[in-house]
Amino acid sequence: MNIFDTRSCSDYFSNYLHLVKQLSIMTMKRLLIVFLVMFSLESYSQGFLTSKNIKFDLMGFVRNDFIFDSRRNVDAADQLFELYPMKPSYDSEGKDLNGQPSAKFINTFTRLGTRFSGLEIGKAQVSAYIEVDFTGSTTTNSLNLRHVYTLFTWPKTKLLFGRTWHPGFVEACYPSVLNENTGAPYQLFNRSPQLRITHQLGKELDVMVAAVYQFSYASIGPNTSINSNGKNYIYQRDAIVPNLHFQLQYHGKSVVAGAGVDWKSLKPKTYTEANNQKYKTNEKINSFSALAYLKVTKGKFEMKAKSMFGQNVTESLMPGGYAVASVNSTTGAETYTPTNHVYSFLNITYGSTWKFGFFFGHLKNLGTSENPVGTFYASAPDMDFSYRIAPLLIYTHKNLMLAWEGSYTAAAYGTIDNSDKGRIKNPDTVGNFRNMISVIYNF
Repeated sequence: MNIFDTRSCSDYFSNYLHLVKQLSIMTMKRLLIVFLVMFSLESYSQGFLTSKNIKFDLMGFVRNDFIFDSRRNVDAADQLFELYPMKPSYDSEGKDLNGQPSAKFINTFTRLGTRFSGLEIGKAQVSAYIEVDFTGSTTTNSLNLRHVYTLFTWPKTKLLFGRTWHPGFVEACYPSVLNENTGAPYQLFNRSPQLRITHQLGKELDVMVAAVYQFSYASIGPNTSINSNGKNYIYQRDAIVPNLHFQLQYHGKSVVAGAGVDWKSLKPKTYTEANNQKYKTNEKINSFSALAYLKVTKGKFEMKAKSMFGQNVTESLMPGGYAVASVNSTTGAETYTPTNHVYSFLNITYGSTWKFGFFFGHLKNLGTSENPVGTFYASAPDMDFSYRIAPLLIYTHKNLMLAWEGSYTAAAYGTIDNSDKGRIKNPDTVGNFRNMISVIYNF
């Protein structure tokens, strides 16, 4: 086409408008549904939709826990949420300052959830869910927002918009344990804002894609303006693109199996400094994860297993992160290399009124993808491996549960070898024994 030919330009522009129109029609129906839902909810608040059209369900539990630990741990929520033993810190006489036992009686794990349903638009069932507990502060009991999302359900498709479990958590296959950590750090623990679409490919096969943005569960990086460890969601937001996840899941009568891949991009810095000058930078750190899982149920017996290769998954409360791989001496510009870990668990339970359970978790540090030359932005970068062994016993009478769990968690700390891709040399192991007794009333 001659760009100076006005009639050709007009034809080209008309074709372009036609193409845009066709593409718009493809998405208009779904967008219209979303807008109608927003309008309907607003109308409901104005009284145009009566309350009898909306169903309201209340669920949750009241829980009290007594916990004994044989040493200090990396943890959260007033030490309710145990991850792994702290690295030894020795005094002048060679005594480990972190080898201090402790006991606590705590009830902040109490939870309350509400589900709203009953709204229909076309073939879509629309529901919403809100859930809170009282682990919002380490000094006083305050509400912690766990889940808040809206769910659109068609005959073969579900669209979730809001904050809930990261798709890598896999709600169909997570450990049945008493500890609030739900198997972390051997499986990810993360609830984040997301857009998730699940489509039924067949009677027993689903495909799921999701776009996730970080919020309270954030990656570690160089920005310490909010907290000293540099956890901040700004690294992903500055990278613009969401964390992308793809997963296939088979769900038969007694077997659930699946596999997924996960990719994210972070922008640790927007500028660097050298020679008292500032220089804009666009360097990012991209990372990849892959997971596979299996659940088998037969009568009172249930077995769950999962393994994940993960790069830089600190936003999910797992050891790892990334390190500086090179530095430009003129501008201070940095490149980065991710850490590589394998995280796995096996969980077996048997029983109904009396239920016995066993959990085994293990993680291994495989080092970085390139030789690091500078700072590690990571959690426990000098941990070579960790494992946990945890038996469980639960008695259930209607809504009441009495439970005991004893767990031993070990962690091996050593020296980072930058000349061998950040692998750990000469590790020494420390361990924590946790004794936990819980009284739970479910409703």
